[in-house]
Amino acid sequence: MHQSVLITGASSGIGEACAVHLAHKGFRVYAAARRLEKLKDLEGLAGGRITPIALDITAPDTIEAAMKKIADDGVTLFGLVNNAGVSVMGPIEKTPIDEWRRQYETNVFGIVRMVQAALPQMREAGRGRIVNIGSVAGRIAAPFQGAYASSKHAVEGLTDSLRRETAPFGVKVSLVRPGFINTPFGEQEQDQLQKYVDEGGAYADAVRKFKHWHAKGHPTAPGPIVVAEAVHAALTDEHPHSRYTAPISNVGSLVMRNLLPSAVTDRVMARVFGLDAAGKTHKQNP
Repeated sequence: MHQSVLITGASSGIGEACAVHLAHKGFRVYAAARRLEKLKDLEGLAGGRITPIALDITAPDTIEAAMKKIADDGVTLFGLVNNAGVSVMGPIEKTPIDEWRRQYETNVFGIVRMVQAALPQMREAGRGRIVNIGSVAGRIAAPFQGAYASSKHAVEGLTDSLRRETAPFGVKVSLVRPGFINTPFGEQEQDQLQKYVDEGGAYADAVRKFKHWHAKGHPTAPGPIVVAEAVHAALTDEHPHSRYTAPISNVGSLVMRNLLPSAVTDRVMARVFGLDAAGKTHKQNP
């Protein structure tokens, strides 16, 4: 029998790539998204091993319905891939509290809801894998990504605690940290940043410069298959790593972040984003 895995946020980008890749690798995939119509392109792929399922990780009733559907199919989940997420961008001083709540409701509390729904059956079976999609931003926090980076930093801590709690039950937990990936995810981030450029004020020039740098990241990055391959490794390696980085080229930046003093990292990032010049400009032209 094929191992079964539930993937959230599977309607596009990384989640869709994971669904297709894992199905081709022999998994039975439950591909979840808020709206079923967004999953139509997955129907019939990989020998019919992909089952679209409606699920909103911020709505407990849809999670319960999805888990019932899987149970009614006679399936005990082997894997859970917590991929669904959103990104809130902007200066911390200016980002509305409601946007912070939306960020954490999806990226952090959504994972907790899914774990609480899926883990009992894995624990009782004495086996299973949980893969949380974090971000390089969870370790290297750029300016104007405070809400997003902090939510992904929270996912790092959550994953570590969960891994240690579930190990005695045979359930293994890993974090996959993507860097820039060539998906439409960056487009909505660009739109959010533009709002703070248009409204002017103290941060407008700095946000404009950061936005210019950020705009080149996703379009020139590898496709989501590199993340799907890391997820597959986390689900199948006999001794899975606590963390996988995709693409692997980002490992160097993470190592340097661990080794360099924060003051040096701050200066490097200010130079890369042009924020040292932005600050001087603002002081001269209040």
